[in-house]
Amino acid sequence: MRITQRKLEKSFGENMMSHCLLKTTLAAAVFAAAAFTVSAANPFADVDDSSWAYQAVSQLSDQGVVDGYPDGTFRGDKNVSRYEMSQIIARLMAKENTLNASQKATVDKLAGEYADELKSLGVRVTELEKKTGHINTITELRVQDVPRYDNVYKDSKSKHDELSLRVRLNTIANVNDRTTVYSQLETYMSMNGKDVFQPNKYGYDSNGNRYERNGYGDGDFHMNRLWATYQFGPKQTDFTNRPFGPSKNLIGIGQFPVKMGVTGYTYDGQFKGIVAQFGDYVEGGHLTVAYGRATDINYDYTGPMMRGMKGLGKAILGSDQTKSLVTSLSTQIAQKALAAKGISPSTPGYSTYMKAAAAQAASTVTKTVMSAAQSSSTGSEMIKNIAQTAVGNNLMSLEDAKKLTEKLQSEYGNIADLYNPSNDTLYPMRSQGVEMNWNEDEDVPVAYASYIFRKPQQWEFHAYGMTAVGPVGKICRAYGFAGAYYVTPQWHVQGEFVKNVRRLPLNNERPYSFNYGLHYGTADVLKAGSYELGLDYIYSQAGTYFGGSSNDIVDQYMGHVYKNWKFQGQDMGRTPAYIADKLDAIANGTDSPEKNYGGAKFFLAKASFVPMRGLQIEADYGFNAKDMGGRKMDNMFMLRATAYIK
Repeated sequence: MRITQRKLEKSFGENMMSHCLLKTTLAAAVFAAAAFTVSAANPFADVDDSSWAYQAVSQLSDQGVVDGYPDGTFRGDKNVSRYEMSQIIARLMAKENTLNASQKATVDKLAGEYADELKSLGVRVTELEKKTGHINTITELRVQDVPRYDNVYKDSKSKHDELSLRVRLNTIANVNDRTTVYSQLETYMSMNGKDVFQPNKYGYDSNGNRYERNGYGDGDFHMNRLWATYQFGPKQTDFTNRPFGPSKNLIGIGQFPVKMGVTGYTYDGQFKGIVAQFGDYVEGGHLTVAYGRATDINYDYTGPMMRGMKGLGKAILGSDQTKSLVTSLSTQIAQKALAAKGISPSTPGYSTYMKAAAAQAASTVTKTVMSAAQSSSTGSEMIKNIAQTAVGNNLMSLEDAKKLTEKLQSEYGNIADLYNPSNDTLYPMRSQGVEMNWNEDEDVPVAYASYIFRKPQQWEFHAYGMTAVGPVGKICRAYGFAGAYYVTPQWHVQGEFVKNVRRLPLNNERPYSFNYGLHYGTADVLKAGSYELGLDYIYSQAGTYFGGSSNDIVDQYMGHVYKNWKFQGQDMGRTPAYIADKLDAIANGTDSPEKNYGGAKFFLAKASFVPMRGLQIEADYGFNAKDMGGRKMDNMFMLRATAYIK
């Protein structure tokens, strides 16, 4: 809806209201706006700060009573229609609880005058106290260009450019003055033919095979959020800076957003469950408790920890080391077999005899190994069974079997008991009794609590804790602290710390992360010309990133997944770096108790600018990035533009 003001004394012509009535209306609107806020920033480029109407226009815009035009202007010379006027009245009616008796009387008079127009807008003139059926819609359009990495390390980087469009349709429906329903439909569209990354895009069947979920195809809509809240306790009447309905003392159910800390680097995604909030989330202190499932977890990053990695045994048995051992062992067996038949190297055609005998011996050795492996329940038992079977079948001497056992135990002993030979799967949490199927608990069950105290544009403090529930809880129980402080109205600092009290099976410590940053300015999407510049440093060990960051650069550094990891020459498919690098170190004999794998430490430069109201342009640059082992990662640049249409 568009409204204009200036030179109220002008005649408005046919289908326009008189200047007296308009003056009365704007006066009522100003009174209403004054009940909400004492001051507001100038939202329109063509309204001079010295104008008599500046304060009224700014306050009305800040409270959502008037909008202006897409180019950020107010156009005060343009006449206002009855339809536009009825929209102003409807918005004032929605704020009835903040008006005094005189102001309510004026609004009621105007509602009667514009009853027909209000009816066409779906606004009831009678029984206004019920406030039913009020619906706000906000469409969010985001265009983003970012490199998408198959391998983020500089010495072996593999990437492609991902240009995508994200559309979100947000709806806020006020069922009554205490109950609000929120929904968000979401779709992603590729603009250059490349697959667009979405944490929830793929699911897995019980065999670990990926499939695309319904509603996540290119241009398909899925329900990203849907939840309802009920405001309990004393009825909230002050809605200053509260465009989404009641903000204090809420009980909610459905799929709702959860952001940990001030940056959201650890997790910024959706929960599916129930939530209770005590206090006001806009200003002051509030306590939030929630229980449900974290739905924006990156399964490629977290899944292998609980659900295992298939093909590891095949990779080991098919490795060059194993092939060399089988060849050597087969040659020895063949030589003994030929000697027993009186065939020696001096016998004519010996090489032909030897080739056939060695092939037969190799087949026997392989079958023996596989039989011993499949009859074992752990890797350690498998190593023992292979040696015993080989000796029992006269495939090797007791001394050679002992050497083989020692060699395998020295190379793989620290992960041997995590391996299940029956299905050729390594389960990193097997020692804790966790062997989950890939289609089991993809949305991780989580209990979450936080306390936040906030004074807008001054300072805020966060304290939060979360624990995964069920088997996943054995590797994820974390707490964190975060805060921000405005040193001046322009300069502010921020920082946070996260600690996971659970030790990851394939890493060597209880992981932690921290970040801190310095920022100048504040980019307000409702204020044209506003901007923000910032520089953050992020240090994150594997096990403190939960797969749903607010930033795509952070996602790729902290949650890096090899798309085609090869182990001992065998293609293992999609594997998180914290597991792959650990196993490579074990196989290469370079592992040590002091090493921590995966994770990342890097700088993130950020810039944001609002060229016009409702449009925000952002540029992020990640640089000087390394994993916990000091291996260098590629620099990364992301450009994003987001438009909000109400």
